[in-house]
Amino acid sequence: MTSQRYHQHSNDSTSTNIEILHLDTGLFTIQDIPGKGKGLIASQTIEPGTCILSESPLFTTENIRSIETTENDLAKEVQALPKDLNLAFFALHNNYPREGSPISNIVRSNAYPLGPTSGIGAIFLAIARINHSCRPNAQQAWDPVAKKETVYAVRSIQIGEEITLSYHNGGTSSQRRADLKEHFRFDCTCDACSLPAEELAASNARLQKAAELDEQIGDSKRVHLTPELALADCKTLLGIYQEEGIADTRLPRLYYDAFQICVLHSDQARAKTFANRYRALKVLAEGPDSLDAREIMPFARKPATHESFGATKKWAASLKQIPKDTDPESFERWLWRE
Repeated sequence: MTSQRYHQHSNDSTSTNIEILHLDTGLFTIQDIPGKGKGLIASQTIEPGTCILSESPLFTTENIRSIETTENDLAKEVQALPKDLNLAFFALHNNYPREGSPISNIVRSNAYPLGPTSGIGAIFLAIARINHSCRPNAQQAWDPVAKKETVYAVRSIQIGEEITLSYHNGGTSSQRRADLKEHFRFDCTCDACSLPAEELAASNARLQKAAELDEQIGDSKRVHLTPELALADCKTLLGIYQEEGIADTRLPRLYYDAFQICVLHSDQARAKTFANRYRALKVLAEGPDSLDAREIMPFARKPATHESFGATKKWAASLKQIPKDTDPESFERWLWRE
């Protein structure tokens, strides 16, 4: 069996991935997209927090014994697949067609880790068809309870709109495009990278500022000595994310940073509020079984139980000090200590 034989069947196998995997939810179809190959197109309006896909691994890299045996170990996994799934695997995109064997390179091009800290990757046939955008409308995550990779909408997706994920962690347009070219071998032409020159320059300036703010927020000495500046940085960064339309993992992380600042300085009231916002975004993007959402829950209830609580008493505030019956604007001013 040669890779060429499998590639000759790519049109048939890619069009039936949904049927093969029994993943036809009615939310999307797999279509040809000019310049991108296959992609997922919304067949109805999809609201934020909707589970678009929940897919079991076709196979994982768990059985790879060493770097030297990688190709043989992966070949065994692929050969063990039923014919239709075998064909569907070889129909996936290969970012490195001129480098080594097709099996390991298809895995290299399409695998997702089973969680952010996992060294094990997996192939998901349908999710592998979701293309990149620097401003994605969906987010993927490993569900450790269901043992499936999930894709949830993180903003409203309209009928006919492509469902997209992000393959990287941000940066300016030039940084993003260089990274995507190096690791995924394509030139990004998403909406964020295709803005008119003046708008793109303004966007890049905001994103450069965002990177600087993120670095400042991570400065533990600054957080200890001048928490008011660190929290103000979080608020400024939130404004940039909102202006840029960023709804990926950076947004909940910002709220977690704000939670940590408040916990450190004994402010239970604001810590609880930020923890709840972090948890809500995690549930929206990862579902009710989100590990991060579950792990923050005890501290959302009782911030004082967090290991960092009370390093200083500078902002000491009880849960009873959370404002009630106040308008949203006033609440936000209180929350960010403005």
